[in-house]
Amino acid sequence: MQGVFHGACVMNLRPYPAEPSSKPIWLTTLLPLALLLLPWVAPWSPAPQPNTVPLLLSWACIGCLLALGQPVKPIDIARAWAWAALISSVMGLIQYFGAASAFSPWLHVTGLGEANANLRQRNQLATLSGIGVLSVLWWRANGLKTQHALWMLALLAIGNAATASRTGLLHMLLVTCLAVFWSFRSRFETQSLSPLLAFWALAIYLLGNWALPWLLNGQSGQDISGAWVRMGNNDGCGSRRVLWGNVIQLIGEKPWTGWDWDELKYAHYITLYEGTDTRFCDILGNAHNLPLHLAVTLGVPITAGLGVALLAVLVRARPWLSRLPDQQLAWSVLAVIGLHSLLEFPLWYGPFQMAVLLCGVLFMSPASGDNTGTSLPVRLAGGLVLATVCMVGADYARARQIYLPAQHRWSLWGADPLGAARSSWFFKRSGTFAELTMTPVTPQNASWVLTTSLDMLHYSPEPMVVRQLIKSASILGRQDLVRLHLARWSAAFPSEPMPTP
Repeated sequence: MQGVFHGACVMNLRPYPAEPSSKPIWLTTLLPLALLLLPWVAPWSPAPQPNTVPLLLSWACIGCLLALGQPVKPIDIARAWAWAALISSVMGLIQYFGAASAFSPWLHVTGLGEANANLRQRNQLATLSGIGVLSVLWWRANGLKTQHALWMLALLAIGNAATASRTGLLHMLLVTCLAVFWSFRSRFETQSLSPLLAFWALAIYLLGNWALPWLLNGQSGQDISGAWVRMGNNDGCGSRRVLWGNVIQLIGEKPWTGWDWDELKYAHYITLYEGTDTRFCDILGNAHNLPLHLAVTLGVPITAGLGVALLAVLVRARPWLSRLPDQQLAWSVLAVIGLHSLLEFPLWYGPFQMAVLLCGVLFMSPASGDNTGTSLPVRLAGGLVLATVCMVGADYARARQIYLPAQHRWSLWGADPLGAARSSWFFKRSGTFAELTMTPVTPQNASWVLTTSLDMLHYSPEPMVVRQLIKSASILGRQDLVRLHLARWSAAFPSEPMPTP
């Protein structure tokens, strides 16, 4: 869906010169702002696949913008990013000091000293904070008063510090360097990003890294490490060093074709690594580095080809020569997301997909007079996006009924939630997973359980799946499978009690 409609989205969201409009302000300003803001702050992330609803919501907002035919201006984008980051920073500080439960269910509840807003991951909030700082700097160069920029940047910096994200620390350094660089490139222009304000934000961030843990310790007695301290921490088997080492070994086993796009979890489970401290101690769903993830799933040749293509695009675009503030903001946001992509996988999440799309909007020439934003094909494309989102969303609602308590199930599927999950179009495997883990193993169903367990290893190789596999294999006399997966159990789940065949 993302690839098909990308071109139409950019056409519709193209920035145009400001013109007098008879349309009401709620349509020209407030509604676009709400649609651009909502994916970042929405609290809904229901199981069994918590990323599905935020992803659908982001694309629903894109579809609405397309269907409305209301062009989005750069100032709309910058304001939306800034306010999304500011609101999320306030959310993060509420979480950090342990007051999130008072705002539940509209605010995700975390542990004391944790801040991730409704993005549910500290690094995602840190990345949004970096985007917010860039947006405020751009906004200040385009009319925002300095006194407002100062408090906004201070709040964003404090919110970033509350995450204790090492990625956030790198983002603050990157944003400061970008502001200095763009200021030099635009030193003869009236509109340029202020390096002084960037250093102001960096100084507040560094102060927050010291002050927030001190304040929290005084309030609760709990010791929390800031990003500077966490930079020197050794996370043991959960560290990036161990994770990337495992991924590199997996790449070495299938360098030409990769393991396939959705097979990294299975590849990590089924592979034995040398040494007890050299195995990443969790289910590995992503390589936490975009080039490595592409290499382990698609193979080195395809990854190298994509890398060369990206390099060619950058050489042709020459972002370092850009003097237009809109394009400087776009390149800077892409740089922040790119840095995050070397450490995690933000592009798997709807708000960041939307951010990349909006960077494409900023690259469009504001001098263009071709108002394609209200064309019928673009509106139809928006309607098709919305229809697709509604169809997938309804199917997800159907598939997840089996995971809900009986009193919370929808009446439409409440009588037979398992049957509803089985009939899912897009989420059938989540229903199969639920059915497998709910089914007691007997001699009568052992064959089905074994076959299904082997398949579910490729979906989510969790202990409950492997336990079903070992039990059913034992009943069927498949001692080869029992021995194989007992060995994998010992390596993958050392803290879990060994299943009894």
